[in-house]
Amino acid sequence: RTAMDYWCALWFWPIEKAKLLPSREEFLLDLTVLLEGTSQGVALVGGADQTTLFPDDTPRQEALMLVDEFGFVDVDKLTREVPRLATVKELSEKHRFLHWELEFAEVFADRGGFDLIVGNPPWIRVEWNEGGVMGDFEPSFVLKGHSATKLAKLRREAMGYLSGLREAYLDEHVEFAGMQGFLNAEQNYPLLRKTPANLFKCFLPRAWDSTNESGAAGFLHPEGVYDDPKGGALREELYLRLRYHLQFQNELRLFPEVHHETLFSVNIYGKQVVHPSFLHISNLFATSTVDASTMLVDAPHPRLYDFAKTDERRGNVPGIKDIEGSWCTTGHPSRAIFVSGEQLELFARIYDGPGTSPLAARLPAIHARELLTVLERFVQFPNRLADLGDGLFTTVMWNETNSQNDGTIRRETRFPEEVSELVLQGPHIHVANPFFKTPRAVCSNNLAYDPLDLTDLPEDYLPRTNYVPACATSIYSERRPCAPWELTDPWSGGFFRLAHRGMLSQAGERTLISTVIPPEVAHIHGLQSTVFRNQNHLISAAAVSVSLPADFFIKATGRANLHYSWLQLPLIAVSAEIAARILALTCLTSHFAPLWSSNWSPAFLRCGWTKTDPRLDSSRFSNLDAIWTQRLALRSDYERRQALIEIDVLVSQALGLSLDELLTMFRIQFPVLQQNERDTWYDQNGRIVFTVNKGLPGVGVDRSRWNKIRDLKSGTVPRTIIDDTLPGGPRERTITYVAPFDRCDREADYRVAWAEFERRARAAT
Repeated sequence: RTAMDYWCALWFWPIEKAKLLPSREEFLLDLTVLLEGTSQGVALVGGADQTTLFPDDTPRQEALMLVDEFGFVDVDKLTREVPRLATVKELSEKHRFLHWELEFAEVFADRGGFDLIVGNPPWIRVEWNEGGVMGDFEPSFVLKGHSATKLAKLRREAMGYLSGLREAYLDEHVEFAGMQGFLNAEQNYPLLRKTPANLFKCFLPRAWDSTNESGAAGFLHPEGVYDDPKGGALREELYLRLRYHLQFQNELRLFPEVHHETLFSVNIYGKQVVHPSFLHISNLFATSTVDASTMLVDAPHPRLYDFAKTDERRGNVPGIKDIEGSWCTTGHPSRAIFVSGEQLELFARIYDGPGTSPLAARLPAIHARELLTVLERFVQFPNRLADLGDGLFTTVMWNETNSQNDGTIRRETRFPEEVSELVLQGPHIHVANPFFKTPRAVCSNNLAYDPLDLTDLPEDYLPRTNYVPACATSIYSERRPCAPWELTDPWSGGFFRLAHRGMLSQAGERTLISTVIPPEVAHIHGLQSTVFRNQNHLISAAAVSVSLPADFFIKATGRANLHYSWLQLPLIAVSAEIAARILALTCLTSHFAPLWSSNWSPAFLRCGWTKTDPRLDSSRFSNLDAIWTQRLALRSDYERRQALIEIDVLVSQALGLSLDELLTMFRIQFPVLQQNERDTWYDQNGRIVFTVNKGLPGVGVDRSRWNKIRDLKSGTVPRTIIDDTLPGGPRERTITYVAPFDRCDREADYRVAWAEFERRARAAT
């Protein structure tokens, strides 16, 4: 045991005892004594001209006193008398190293390992937090939320006047560095190499090594092993052992102390097999759904595709929420998906790079079997954005902390004087909308933003920014990441960017939030932006990114961060119908005039809405012009919704999807969007008069007033507000709603648009 403790102790060796650290030769000789335990070993290492187990001045006689009458070394006495081994003993008592094969020797000898291992391992990333250590001595270090640079300065000062801080700091750092080094060491956890250290991951290979041939291991753990881009090596082992993967969302508070949006899964592992074979159910909120979806299945690993097809009594697959807006716990055979090598190959081709082994594929959160056919359409599409190679360049631009520390940007909330001063953050943008919200004059968090009324914006409008350049224009421009093929002056190069929010809200109305932004505009790392060598590719990527199929594609990853997964989206041909709509949605101010003019086509004049409604100007498309003016942009809530509906249909048709597949995606995967559509009402001018959409605070009247006016058959309803979204300070203005009010039916609108675009396609041929 001491020899095994010795190995572990080396990772946690105290800094103040660094002189006692053994060399490789000394370590091996120490092990010889501990493992052989004979006087011959002591004599060997106690010789005058040998590397010694003891300090150089230890007499040979004292060394031999550690040998008992039978010639064996007294290990306990050895660890007390020898400083190096005394340190090992001290560390082993502090950290309580566990050696499974030694501790449970009879289990491994008699049964080859455990029959069953179950648990909920700690979900802890091993990260250094010096603020927490310093906060134990001075709470203000934590309470004031200092930056890393500020903490480093305070640390140097505090160690001079806070008694005990230096010792505690070093002790904590040694423990952190030791733990991180041990967990990241390839010799300890070879399957976890290059992946972020998280304690729960370490339990998996340990359990696999500790179960016998017929044993099983069951763990409740986060989803990180299934979507980590660098976790392929672990998945290659995991999938061959995985039997059940049941992914839960904590919305019903199965674990009250955990955040309600937390994803986790129940995972059952068994003996390694030649070919992967496991049951996969996603978007679970209650354990009863598992039983209800699999209760007719007797086989441990059923091929549920055939089973689900034969059971027509269950009706349509329930979505994530029911018609009442509650989280759905109803089971259905199609919810249980059998995953074999064929499905993993599909996932690898969609979500991973070329040549990725199916066994290393990331596992998407597929709600029902029917949606697998939608993913197959993505695979079958011949071109992806990633195929553009160096024809595009993606960046997160300014890191919010580092770029302040190096003097690139500074925190200052105000309206920018020119477009190059604007630094965007995630809440600024929404789907096909570069001017979704503006920060308030006092912006302390991500909720301190107000929605913008697009019908009220000046043609040169810029929203408030929370950051402005902190250095000279020339330096600011030089530091800005750009593609090698961008013009010498990147600020005037005319390269419009496609921006995406980096953080993904899986439980939100939409998950993939994308829009086009002007070339001079910067952003912090909460956004990712991409420039395209070919502007036609920008229009294609923008149209696909704002579509419902693309949103489903990203939702299916189950990820909380976008990274670069959107590059696997298809690169479709841009028709006039698509270009006219995405440009009219995006080109809201004069900053987009070059984008409009360079992509305008006479074919726009032959486009038109797919349905007739007085809120949709029937002559809008026929009056489009190559020179941008304010009237060309889509500004009313009703028009913008209809344009996005039609883009959903056009992109779906370009991908080869069917109308039923589009409707299935909407019904199953977009519960919040359904809920918002059911209770969002429009007036006769196309303005939202009432909505339950939590992303639109202050838009429309409140619930109490809505209940009084909702049944009006005619007339107007004025509403006076204090608006602080434009330069010049708060102003009072009146919004007038024109009755009667009505809702939209998204499924009906999809059907109408689908039929009309099919009719136009037939007419064109």
